[in-house]
Amino acid sequence: MIEYTPPSQDKTKSLIEVKLPADSLEIGMHVTRLDRPWTEVPVLLQGLTIETPDHIDLLREHCVFVYIEIEKEFWLESGKGTVEAKEEKQYPGFREELEIHDELPKAKLSYEKTKDHVDEVLTSLSNGESFDMDASRKAIQSCVSSILNNANALLWLTQAKEQDKYTAEHSLRVGILAIAFGRFIGLKEHELETIGLCGMLHDIGKTKIPDDILNKPGRLTRIEYDIMKQHSVYGKELLDEQQGVNKLIKDTAHFHHERIDGKGYPEKLSAAYLHQFVRMVSIVDVYDAITSTRSYKDGSPAFDALKILYAERDKHFDSELVEAFIRMVGIYPPGTLVEMTNGEIGIVVSANADSRLRPKVELVMTADKKFRSSYVINLIKDPIDKHGKPYAIKEGITNGTHGVDVADYILQ
Repeated sequence: MIEYTPPSQDKTKSLIEVKLPADSLEIGMHVTRLDRPWTEVPVLLQGLTIETPDHIDLLREHCVFVYIEIEKEFWLESGKGTVEAKEEKQYPGFREELEIHDELPKAKLSYEKTKDHVDEVLTSLSNGESFDMDASRKAIQSCVSSILNNANALLWLTQAKEQDKYTAEHSLRVGILAIAFGRFIGLKEHELETIGLCGMLHDIGKTKIPDDILNKPGRLTRIEYDIMKQHSVYGKELLDEQQGVNKLIKDTAHFHHERIDGKGYPEKLSAAYLHQFVRMVSIVDVYDAITSTRSYKDGSPAFDALKILYAERDKHFDSELVEAFIRMVGIYPPGTLVEMTNGEIGIVVSANADSRLRPKVELVMTADKKFRSSYVINLIKDPIDKHGKPYAIKEGITNGTHGVDVADYILQ
């Protein structure tokens, strides 16, 4: 068995992937790939840090070999045979300037003002009027500022969803998620403003779709679906009528339903013609749509949405960007409702970058599913419940389960 040393935080050291028999796994190793699709194993589809013997048993049960991330220098010095390796794409990630509780009041203000602005934009367009693009920029700039301070604050607020305001809130959430995504991969501040506008305005063409089709509580007919698909064309036309709109914003409204394999709409463009911002917004758009409750479906947990994104990489979505988005969101995104192994219910407050399986959680319901005075635990500190057992997350669950609405806690 290899004597494993976790990768250091020294940015000058190179990280590689090493193929390793599943029988040789140890606690502390970071598994980056399997010998089969992640969707065939009951863990997060992209990446797993082994933290318990159960993780090792699970991987041994399903895999013959896996790939782990390790420092190149350590591997070469250990003299361990041949290596199948590739350099892992490194991203800056989130750098928190403020603690989440310090940023949350400002984030709430930015969220509410931007939500009101999106409502005004959609109302104006529905009435055949133009909208204030300068006001859109100012709204997005406030979101960029908040995300630069602490991305978790606005990401948490995106979990407060109202079914009857789906189009407006979806546009707002896609804008916020797009900014966070850009921050995670290292876009510059002016680029964050642009991609935020790309996300916020990507669906404005839906203001020209009849309400009985847009809000139909059932499957669309072929004719209705063809009408719905026109929203991407309408979106570009509406933005063409505005003054001073960046071409990327227009392209995102026009092409966010195109696919990497060229089988999307409206132009069936292939990957070479799709800008990075378009690819990013298309990922965020689908993620939010899957996790949101609509008139015809309940929202799905983030884990299920990530499985779909991962399964569609290199077909519908850019593979590298999907993997980056999964790393950003993690197993339990801020605002996720979770059940603990002892039966208690909680809401994820923020992630721990060093241990994605152990975020901060606000406990809101007892094991017998009774509401309680909430309090926050940090799983990375190994807190103990009243029975002397360590707290751990069993699974993420859909908002509304057991009567818990995340919005009641986020917006209070």
